[in-house]
Amino acid sequence: MKNACAFIGLMLALIACNSRPAKDPLVQLVDTTMQLKGGREFDSSHLTLVGRYEGVLPCADCGGIKTELTLYQDISNDENNVYVLKETYLTDNTGDTAFTSQGKWDVLKGVEGNDTATVFFLNYDEPEDARYFLQAGTDILLLDKEQKVIESNLNYTLRRKE
Repeated sequence: MKNACAFIGLMLALIACNSRPAKDPLVQLVDTTMQLKGGREFDSSHLTLVGRYEGVLPCADCGGIKTELTLYQDISNDENNVYVLKETYLTDNTGDTAFTSQGKWDVLKGVEGNDTATVFFLNYDEPEDARYFLQAGTDILLLDKEQKVIESNLNYTLRRKE
């Protein structure tokens, strides 16, 4: 009986040591949808989390856009940095509507008046869908299409969550 218990204990210890932590659901989404440069198969084990940012951005015809942006860096090839963007349009009449998109991102240096500023450039490979976010301390600030700060009393900041 002692041998059977010892054997079961050993097997459970081996299984526990070999189990992998659950993948982030956003990484799973990226895993199944992204095409990478260089013809290499996507491997999310090369990804490191750069940051998760959240906030409610202004909306012209709704109560706001709850925005969650997650940036991942590919440590083996920076041309394969990916993001996941979830936008939920907050409305009273028809209920909230959510959209999730993903794509590639890169870092730009400098904006008008600050040559050392860091800008996250989303969709650099699809200029018509490009978005720019200025690093502002630990948070990021949505810029306009010309990479300029939006002059408004409204809040265009996403706060860092991770």
